[in-house]
Amino acid sequence: MNEKEKIGKYAALLSIIEIGLGSFLHSLKIPFSGHFLSLNQGFILTKASLEIEDKNTPALISTTSALLKSLSPAGKKLTPMLAISMQGQLFNIGTRLFGRNIFGHSIAIVLLALWSFVQPICIYFILFGKDFLYMIQYFIRKLNRVFPVTEENLLVILLCIIALKLTLGVFVVLLAYKYKGQDIETYKNWAKKQKRKSKAKSERSPLMAAFSDLLNPMFIISLILTGIFYFYSKSDKSIVIWGLMRPLALGYIIFLVIRIFPIEKFATKLKQGKYKEVLEETLKNLKE
Repeated sequence: MNEKEKIGKYAALLSIIEIGLGSFLHSLKIPFSGHFLSLNQGFILTKASLEIEDKNTPALISTTSALLKSLSPAGKKLTPMLAISMQGQLFNIGTRLFGRNIFGHSIAIVLLALWSFVQPICIYFILFGKDFLYMIQYFIRKLNRVFPVTEENLLVILLCIIALKLTLGVFVVLLAYKYKGQDIETYKNWAKKQKRKSKAKSERSPLMAAFSDLLNPMFIISLILTGIFYFYSKSDKSIVIWGLMRPLALGYIIFLVIRIFPIEKFATKLKQGKYKEVLEETLKNLKE
């Protein structure tokens, strides 16, 4: 098996999991599913990096899988595609700077794992604007009247959560080293079963699917907290209405665009080259 075929095999595996299991978890609105999927991506990229000489293997696998995420039968497309692609690029930076060894792969997966914290914060700032930050500060002050909680305490809790994920990431790297050179067909077959389950849950129009995205627990909680913040800060009614309608309208538009953006058409317009060859090899693996 040449390098192109190996890259295609791993890109197909990551795509199957993201299209199948990823869509299934997102459709059920399961919390922290994105963090689990990012660690899974780290395992696949580490294993592929150990077995393939091409230094850009993680970036190639991730970019290919991100593009194929457009074939997902359920769930959002653009935000997972951005996550998959960015995580792959960050992982690639780690291995290019520190080498394909345990230390280099550990740094790489730390960079990869951090992105799943950065991306949602950026999205919520886009949806809620600077009010998102004011709202957090307001509720910390209110909470401090009941419990002795400070911004520093909450920051420590957040850092502990991040540290836990980074520790799991390093464990994933060690696991990939343990299974270096071993076939993962069982893993691939299991992922294909999840893909079939996900396909059975995907019979909704993009308009209704975008509406269901507004029912995401994190989005609803943020919206409710924004309303409480405006109410108790004695804001004018028009400001309260604007503060609630803005994220609702913007959220619906973004969620709709995320679902209907025709990213799959890009694949047919790619020029001949290494990336297109990897994409074709990945598609061949997916059809097996």
